[in-house]
Amino acid sequence: MASLPLPVIVEKVSLNVDSSTRRLLQDTERLRSAHSSLPPPQAVEVDETVMRYIKKIKPEQFERIQRNQVSIDQSERHVTFSSLTGENIHAHLAREQFITLYQKTATGLQTREYDSHPRMMDRLCAEFPDLLIDTGRDKLMLTGSFISLERFEMFLSDKGSSRNQVLNTARHYGTHDIEPAIQKNTTVEAKQEKCPICLDTIRKGDCEVLPKCKHCFCKGCLKSAFQIKPICPVCGEMYGSLTGTQPEGGTMNVSRDNSSLPGYERYGTIIIYYYIPNGIQQDEHPNPGQSYQGASRTAYVPDSSEGRKVLKLLERAFDQRLTFTIGRSSTSGRNNVVTWNDIHHKTSRTGGPTNYGYPDPDYLKRVQDELKAKGIY
Repeated sequence: MASLPLPVIVEKVSLNVDSSTRRLLQDTERLRSAHSSLPPPQAVEVDETVMRYIKKIKPEQFERIQRNQVSIDQSERHVTFSSLTGENIHAHLAREQFITLYQKTATGLQTREYDSHPRMMDRLCAEFPDLLIDTGRDKLMLTGSFISLERFEMFLSDKGSSRNQVLNTARHYGTHDIEPAIQKNTTVEAKQEKCPICLDTIRKGDCEVLPKCKHCFCKGCLKSAFQIKPICPVCGEMYGSLTGTQPEGGTMNVSRDNSSLPGYERYGTIIIYYYIPNGIQQDEHPNPGQSYQGASRTAYVPDSSEGRKVLKLLERAFDQRLTFTIGRSSTSGRNNVVTWNDIHHKTSRTGGPTNYGYPDPDYLKRVQDELKAKGIY
């Protein structure tokens, strides 16, 4: 006779969960529910040049964002994010990562225009892989970091060429105009140094070290670099006073109101009014003798202690003619117009970083870094 299986007795076990653990479980469940009901993230408005730079110069960072089960698509001036799993939380996270990458890339990115050198294109691509190179009607448009563009200009100087567009004009500095440089004393030290400008080994007795940042260069290379701009070609440390090409006759006025900016609800708002009238370009501008279109701009900073510090720095930048320059508008494409000169301003109260507004918790720090690169701190 076959034996019957023993009955299985299921005993109800009561778990003793403390209140904090219970709240954690409840919060987790609420988050899971909230994530499943998240709407698709909003599209991000972008600049076409910045996007092409990211895709060509920083493809690995861009592709890394797409690996998180997210599809990223660009349509004209907008980038959209969609989840491949149906959970929009992944798309939202990818959007935030993209905005961080975009901001870091766009901050300090410059586009400069030069006379075209068709025979040099292969060498340019090989020697300057971190520059985005565009060619047009006898023009060469280069986009990259300040340091990369300065290295390219040293390359042009060696070839006897000149820039078509000058963004900043510095007082001419030779090495005798700055603080005394430190000379390498031994052959061993000199052999260990390569000049960051010409990339050749620095000869004995021909090495000069900048006193603040301690970067070393050939004497001739450093002298040529300082004639263009009195800054270290490696790190951007300023040696002297920088003067820009902002047209004369402009005004900068400041007012305040009691309304707050997103992210700075405890403070009022400082409103900056810039005005540059129409005029005729001078020798320091891209097309001397031709007329240029002026500009009127309004910018906002919080009336906090840090915001007031930034205001003082912006006033110095304006006085040194560094806030604006004359060139091609990145929005309209028109040439011979007054444009911003790589000191980013918040021209909108709201809308976040992609709309040049607030909230943007890192903006005040970023703009101080941009001003420091121009010797204002």
